[in-house]
Amino acid sequence: MNFEDKLPLSVHQIDDLFSSLVDIRRIALAVSGGRDSLALMFLINKWLKNNKFEKDVVVLTVNHQLREGSNAECAEVALIAQEYGFHHKILIWHHGNIKTSIQEKARNARYDLMINYLKENGIDNLITGHTLDDKIETFLMRLSKGSGLEGLKSIQASRNLNGINLLRPLLKITRDQTTKILVSQNIGWIDDPTNTDEKYERIKIRNNISTLERLNISREMLQLTLNRLGRAHEVISNVTEKALLEVLHFDSLGYVSLDYDILKAYPYEIIIKVFERALIYVNDKRVSLQSLERVCSEVIQTRNPKTINGCVIYTKKNIIYITRENRDIESFNLKVGDLHVWDNRFKIFLKSFNEDFITIKNLGRSKELKYLSKNTIYENIPMYVLNTLPGGFIKDKLVLMPNIHNIYNSGYLDVKFKLQKKN
Repeated sequence: MNFEDKLPLSVHQIDDLFSSLVDIRRIALAVSGGRDSLALMFLINKWLKNNKFEKDVVVLTVNHQLREGSNAECAEVALIAQEYGFHHKILIWHHGNIKTSIQEKARNARYDLMINYLKENGIDNLITGHTLDDKIETFLMRLSKGSGLEGLKSIQASRNLNGINLLRPLLKITRDQTTKILVSQNIGWIDDPTNTDEKYERIKIRNNISTLERLNISREMLQLTLNRLGRAHEVISNVTEKALLEVLHFDSLGYVSLDYDILKAYPYEIIIKVFERALIYVNDKRVSLQSLERVCSEVIQTRNPKTINGCVIYTKKNIIYITRENRDIESFNLKVGDLHVWDNRFKIFLKSFNEDFITIKNLGRSKELKYLSKNTIYENIPMYVLNTLPGGFIKDKLVLMPNIHNIYNSGYLDVKFKLQKKN
C-alpha cells in the first residue's frame, strides 16, 4: 500500500477544502513547522497536482528567535517547501528580552511581518492552517470572558486583515485529522513546547475539552452551534450596514452624527453595533462590549455627554454627535510638500510656508483659538469639534488654521477628512 492509499481525506474532500482558491493566482502559506501548517502545505500541494493547477505559491515561516533550534526548524520547513516546488521565505522577528505576554506579542509580530512581506510583493491572499479545534478553543476562551456575538462567532474562514485576505480552509477538519494526514505520509512535525504549558489559557482549555465531552457537549455540536452563530452574525451585520446608510452622516470636520429618530426604530443590538462602528470611524480603535453597552444606555436615557474610546458623544435634540476627545492626539513636524495622515482622520498637506517646517497639533492646544476663529469659516463651529481639528504651530503659537491662507507666513495647510470604512 502506498502513501496515496493511506491518506485519510478523499480527493473530493480536498477539493472541497480549497474550492475558494480556484480563481486565485498568487497565494502565501503561513507554515511554522507544526502539524496543522505542515498538513496545510501538503494538502495544498496535493490539491494543485490533482487538478493540474498552476499557481504562484510562497511559503512564509517566521523565526521568532524565542528558543534554541528555531533556525534549524525554519530550514526544515524550507526543504519541504522546495520539494513541493514552492518558494520559501524566512521572516525574522528582531526583538529584545520579552518576559510578559509572549504569545500575544509573537502572534502580532508574526502577522505584521507576513502582511508587510505580502504588500511589498503584491500578494493579496494569506492562508493559515487553523483547524476546527482552534475555532472551538477560541469560542470557549471568548465565552469565558462574556463576549457578544462578534466574539462568539470565533474564527471565520475568511477575513480582511490590514488589506490582506486571510483565509483558513482547514476549519472544516480537526487537529486529529491533520495529525493522521502527516502520519499517513510519514511527515514529521515540530511540537512547540508552549503547546503543553497550561499557564496559557488556550492550552488549559485544549487540555480540558474532554470534560465537555463527558457532559455530552461534543465537537460536532459545538461546530453546529458555531455555524449558527456565524449565520446570525451575518444577518446582524447586514442589518447594521442598512442602518448605517440611513442614520450616519460623515462631516468633513472629522466627526459623525447619528439620526436617533430613525435609529431608535431598530432593535437595541443594532443600535449598539451602529454606535460601535461610528466610534471606530472617528478613532479607529476597538471598544469593549461592556463599556459600549453601558455608555449607549446612558446616552439614550440621559442625553448627557459621555466619553468613551477616545471619543465624546453629545446629543442635541435627536441628533447624536460623536467627535474625537480633546486629548492624546499626536503632534509632529511637517515640511512643505509633505503629505501625512493625522490621527487617522485627516489627510494633511502643507502646500506652502515661509519656514522649514511646521508643527501639527490639534487646535485645542491654542490659547487664542476662539479669537483666531472670528470672521473665519470656523467661527460658528462648536468648540468640542474645533478643538480636535489639526492646525500648524510654531512652538506653542498657532499660525496656520486648516484650509485658510495665512498671508503673514505665506502658508496654507490643506486638510481633508479621510473617510475609511473599517471591517
